[in-house]
Amino acid sequence: MGTCATCGTHFAPRPSRARYCSNACRQRAYRRRSAGTSTVVAELPGYADAFVGREAELAQLQSLLRKHRMLTLVGAAGVGKTRLAVELASRLKRVEVRTVELGRLSGADQVVQAFAEAVGVYQHAGVALRSTLLGELSGRRVLLLVDNCEHLVRECRDLVDALLARCPGVQVLATSREALRAAGEAVYPVRGLEADAVRLFTDRAGFTAVQEHGAEIAAVCARLDGIPLAVELAAKLTRSVPLSELADHLDERLDLLADAEEETRHQSLRAAIAWSHDLLTEREKELFRRLALLPGGFGLGIAQVVHGAPVTALLTALQAKSLVARENDGRFRMLESVRLFAEERLRERGEHAVTAGRIVDWLCEMGEPGATSSILAPEQVEVQHQEYDNVAYAFAHLVSPQDERRLMLATMLLRVCLDRGYFAEAGAVLMQVLDQTAADARYRVLALEYASLLAGHEERHVEAVKYAVEAIETAQAGGQELVLCRLHRTLAGAYDGMGDLPNSAGALRRSIEYGVRNGNDVSVALSSQNLGWIQLVRGDPDAADALVEAALPVLRARARPDIAAVALHTSGCVALERGDLAAAGARFAESTRMSAPASRAVLEPVEGSALVAVLAGRHEFGVRLLAACRHLRTTWVVPQDPWWERKITAVRDLAREALSPAAFARAERAGRAMDVRYVVDTALDEEVLRDAVLSDRQRMVVDLVAQGMTNLQIAAALGISHRTVESHVHNVKTALDLSTRAQLAAWAQSN
Repeated sequence: MGTCATCGTHFAPRPSRARYCSNACRQRAYRRRSAGTSTVVAELPGYADAFVGREAELAQLQSLLRKHRMLTLVGAAGVGKTRLAVELASRLKRVEVRTVELGRLSGADQVVQAFAEAVGVYQHAGVALRSTLLGELSGRRVLLLVDNCEHLVRECRDLVDALLARCPGVQVLATSREALRAAGEAVYPVRGLEADAVRLFTDRAGFTAVQEHGAEIAAVCARLDGIPLAVELAAKLTRSVPLSELADHLDERLDLLADAEEETRHQSLRAAIAWSHDLLTEREKELFRRLALLPGGFGLGIAQVVHGAPVTALLTALQAKSLVARENDGRFRMLESVRLFAEERLRERGEHAVTAGRIVDWLCEMGEPGATSSILAPEQVEVQHQEYDNVAYAFAHLVSPQDERRLMLATMLLRVCLDRGYFAEAGAVLMQVLDQTAADARYRVLALEYASLLAGHEERHVEAVKYAVEAIETAQAGGQELVLCRLHRTLAGAYDGMGDLPNSAGALRRSIEYGVRNGNDVSVALSSQNLGWIQLVRGDPDAADALVEAALPVLRARARPDIAAVALHTSGCVALERGDLAAAGARFAESTRMSAPASRAVLEPVEGSALVAVLAGRHEFGVRLLAACRHLRTTWVVPQDPWWERKITAVRDLAREALSPAAFARAERAGRAMDVRYVVDTALDEEVLRDAVLSDRQRMVVDLVAQGMTNLQIAAALGISHRTVESHVHNVKTALDLSTRAQLAAWAQSN
């Protein structure tokens, strides 16, 4: 027996993997070696350009971090606090780093959620998120890079004080325009660049012959007081303005920079932005100020709406002049200081109300499919996630308390929060708005549906049923028949939460009836898959199989991957009930691949693969996966379906009987140490999947294929249907990664 160099599992070595128990472990070891450090750095912002200068400051800051658990970088807007903090964090070793971005938050009540989201802590029903956050971090060693605290100083200080008092492994590196005044805080003032300002200017301007322009560049940087944002804005403009003219223009516009006081530095940033703004054409200025009410960034679609005309050329010009930036996801964004400057110009021109109205109308239009269709398309869901920050800003700042569009905005916020695992605060907002709006409000049906979903997540199942019934009655009274398929599916989920499977099945059958009537085959397929699960739980795998297999082609082709993955998991469970381990393993693996981008969604299919492994005799491997999923469920607050939980418990007990106490404990420890990425890699290990054990019936079918029989002849010989034989052949070829009957026959002869 050997011991895996990555996870510590005991295994019988093969020539191809002498040091590791699986390909997944070998790949993980390679990633560790490639990284060259044991640092775990998560979600640090990335930059396309190089970090320039500040080596002396970095050395001082590294020393301070070794002495203090709380360090705040303080300075004016644009002085480079964030960039310096990110560079400092990226140089640390042997510590997990998480970024908490506060710049986009519009309310004090969002601070705890921002911290929780950054470190992967999720909402527990009935438990304050703050308490859960403190409990989770009490045992972790992590550096929190908390960026842009200045507008939420009190809330940040209170939470940071609690974290430092109760979580001994937590260290905080913050950026702010003022000190937080937290317990034990060390404050480091960040000032403008000196000699490094010239290096920064030449780097951003793309100059190669620095000596030819050294004096002019130094003069420009001196006028800009070395503030990195101002220096970068000036450097980018040299692409269209000669350097000599640039220096003359600065002499005219930025004569306040002689005073080095903080307020003057702030004015220097304003002057730098104003000077860049003054060089825009009138059409560029119009678009620039009208984008000010989109703090969450924007795509071409909403930019064109707020401007009322084509924007591609104008956006390209603004990007070239560094007044907007294009991010990795293709969306554009303004730096916050630039956006605030643009908002001032918007108010000066009297365009704030008109622009706000256009934005709110567009956002509500993006949410409209939720009020008029029976299922959201993948791209419609993606838009709501992309625009979450803009919706939050619009709800807080752009609509009046009497505007019934607040119902749509509040519902969109809750919809995204439910996907992300945070629902308490967004849910409370929705319920408050729902109580304040009239019974005939346009978006009331949608709001009632999400009130039902919220109640289900909070385990208030009776209320969930009540809200779903009210939504259905309101929709019927208003002639909104297109949404009734989805609303009955929501009602079925509410009944399911109560454990009322007969009523849940009845609601799903009505959902299917409405979906068929309205011609929405994707929504019908989703309700059919849900009904198939209930049939399986109620002990009728044949009925479940018919429903799910009919739904799968539609869901694979047209539904979101996470929805299709659920149906594949159900199909795997049906195969598991029938003892078809090869088919079950293939379906669980496919479900895992489709769920991988959404970490929380991989738990059920990975657990399915674990059950297949244990039942196929790979007990230790299965226990590791089950322990990993149980740990992740606890961390992410993902409840388990009672039927599925019973299956897992039974298989875990089977593995406990098959393994020695030491081996079982060792496998559980190894599983608890796995992160979600490693869990997925392990579950999809090609050698494990390829070694799948066939059921007795499948082995008989394979042997007859090897004898040259057709499917019809095999069906007659075994007394089963031709369709069942086809299914067995297909599933075995899928499980063994074979494509032809000849390959299957060759495999049978060698195994």
